[in-house]
Formats: sequence, C-alpha cells, structure tokens
Amino acid sequence: MRRRTLITGAAASGIGGITLIGSGAFDTATAERTATVNFADDENAYLGLISESEYAVEEEGELALDFTEVSADSDGIGRNSEYYFDAVFAIANQGTQPVSVTASSDAESFDGDFRLYPTDDRSGTLDDADNVIDIGVGDQRSVGTHIQTGDVDTSNDVAIDISIEAVFDDEGDDGGDEPDEPDPEPPETIDMTEFFSTSSLVAADGSPLDDDSVVAVRAEPTAENEDPEEDDEFVSYPDDTEIPLLAVDGNVLGFGSDLGSDGSDVDANRTLMANAWQTVLDGTGTVLYDETHGQTLTLDAFSALESVAEDRGFDVEAIGSEFVDALNDADAVMVATDNDDVASDGGFSDAERSALADFVDDGGAVFLHGTASFDGTSNGVLNAVLDELDAGFRFNFDQVTDEENSGFAPFVPRTSNFNDDEFPDFFLAEGEL
Repeated sequence: MRRRTLITGAAASGIGGITLIGSGAFDTATAERTATVNFADDENAYLGLISESEYAVEEEGELALDFTEVSADSDGIGRNSEYYFDAVFAIANQGTQPVSVTASSDAESFDGDFRLYPTDDRSGTLDDADNVIDIGVGDQRSVGTHIQTGDVDTSNDVAIDISIEAVFDDEGDDGGDEPDEPDPEPPETIDMTEFFSTSSLVAADGSPLDDDSVVAVRAEPTAENEDPEEDDEFVSYPDDTEIPLLAVDGNVLGFGSDLGSDGSDVDANRTLMANAWQTVLDGTGTVLYDETHGQTLTLDAFSALESVAEDRGFDVEAIGSEFVDALNDADAVMVATDNDDVASDGGFSDAERSALADFVDDGGAVFLHGTASFDGTSNGVLNAVLDELDAGFRFNFDQVTDEENSGFAPFVPRTSNFNDDEFPDFFLAEGEL
C-alpha cells in the first residue's frame, strides 16, 4: 500500500472577477474574466504550473485563466452552457520524488459546476485521493477545465477557490513528512593568505610536522625552507612534506609570522586571525596584546585586526605592565615578535611561563607569532613558552620562501593550502562565522 505524505498545498483565489454572460443578454462583459492560481513562482518549488493554452496566462508569478475569447464577440462564458477546455495548463513535478496531485474547487458562489480534470479523461476529476494524476520526477501532466453554467446572476462577480495538493510516495520507515530539502549553499571562504617573513612549525620533538590534527595552514607545495643564519636548530623540510605555517594544539596557536598586522594589505589575514580567535574561544571575549617584553610591534601595528575583532564583539587591549596580573582579566593573550626583539629583552620569566600554563589550563587561549630567522629571531623564547604549555608543536629556525606563490618577494609566501577538513571555521569569509 502506498503511503503518501503531504508536501504542499496551494489555496487559489479562483475565478474571482469572472462574470458568466448569458447569450444575447448583454452586449459586453462588465468585469475581468480571470481565474488566478497562486503558486510559488520558484524554480526550486516542488510543483510548477505551466500554461498550455491561450486561456492560461502567467502574470507576475501567478497563473491567470482568462476565457474572454471563448465567444466570437469576446463576451466570455455563456449562461446555461457547458464547456470543456482541454490542456489549459500543466502541473510539473520539479521535486526529487514522484508525486500524486489532486485539485478541488469551492464553487458554492455560482449556480453551476467547475472542476479540473486530466486532459485525457473529460469525465474524470481531481477532487479527492481516489482521483489523482501521478507525475514522475521531471515530468508534467496536462489539466483541463470543465465549466457548466446555470442561471447565473450576471450582475455579480463569481469567486471560485481552487486548492491544489500534492503528495509523494513515502517508502521509508522513518515517518518523515517532507521530501529531502536541497543542500544549502556552502558559505563563502577566504581565498588566500600572506605570511610575511615567516618561519615554519615543527613537531615537539624537533622533527618535521605533518599532522593534520595540528596543522591548520601549510605553504603551497612550491615553497621551501632555508637556513640563512646557519642555526644549529634548523629543521629542513623534505620535498614530499608541505611546510606548516599555522599550528593548533587546543587553545594554543602558533603562527609563523606576524599575520594580521597592518604591514600587509591582504584582508584575509585579519579574517583568518579573527576567525581563529572566535573559534578557539567559542565566542568572543577580551584579548590582551603583550607589550611588556620589548616588542617592536605594538598593538598600533595591528589596528586593522583590532577593528575587525571589535566589530565582532571582542575587547582588544594592550598589556603595558604587570603581565601576570593582567591575565586575570583576559580570555586570550597575543604575543607577536619581530626578529630578536623579545629575545633581546630577556624573554618570559619562569613565573610568567608558569602563569601562562595555568591560564591555558583554566581555558584561556595563547596566540604566539614567530618570525623568520633572517635578521635574528625570538622563536627560541616562544619555544620555551611552548615547552611550559606542553604544546604539540614548536617554531622552526628557518625562513620559508616561495618563488612561484608570493607577494612582492619570495620571502612573502602566499597560500590557500588550508586544512578546512579539521579547521573549517578558520577559513570562512568575513561575516560568515
């Protein structure tokens, strides 16, 4: 036995405005002769109504039935007459499952009969579940109109309400009452990011890092890493391993460069940063920017990022003193280095690293920004913090370059090599998160 489930019903404001004229009673019609069927004018609607005759005219998303031209003198439908109009319009199945359609009308307002029938069966009707037309996916069925007039009072307009109802065969056992909705449009994403003078990230044990659960952004396959300062801690990436530029371990994030600063005109950098903040914090909050360790880059160098974040509801503030105490009022802390600025200032004390570990244990987030080893680096200072945090990654002592995908120079690699399987929200376009 077929199970049917209602998918849509359309109540039509029917032959309102039609005056049925008796032969010879009047010289002209005194009102519009239209029957309007209101139905979704939408290519994604489950059903569509399509004109098949001069009597059915599409007007602004509605199907109007106009029988003005029935008589030779354009007086319309006559009194005490019977009409069969075959193939007036068609009902099309635009959904994903076969449907059965019924159509009924409320003609109590005039002395006669009005019904819709399958074009190939003038004696038929579509008025109940025993009288249906079955329409396969992508198919359409033609519908005719039968009108039998009685002794109609031509001084009044006649209104007929039409209802069209469609059901689909439900063979499943889940009891669902609607067909599958079309997949929603995917959200927009950022196209490309630019990592100026960036280092790479490595695993905690100092080996190349190639863990999808940790690496969020990689350089393009055309990139390579080099050791311009001949550092003993340099880790070379083999040709078959793509170089990581952003790593994530819980609430601890490591960026190879000062991504998000005003030094780059790539807005996607700041969108990625704000997305990362919002995703890791599961919302917004207070982000403190550290200026207590000799940073060359103050919060002023990140004014565009600050603006984007504050538009989303973040409170971004600079820490000018008392680093440990400031953490009590923060949800996240950002540390951005430039060459060896923080290292030259002495780095983070034991007490500060311990406070950061407690901060992360309590749910706080730490965003660390390294730099390439070209003119000195503070990556060793940041690695000491990562040691205390027991994070799954460290900063490398290198410089990542890309001769084919870069900004104004090879040491400004650009990439869209995003790990959107593990970190999809990081790469949403502005306004999508």
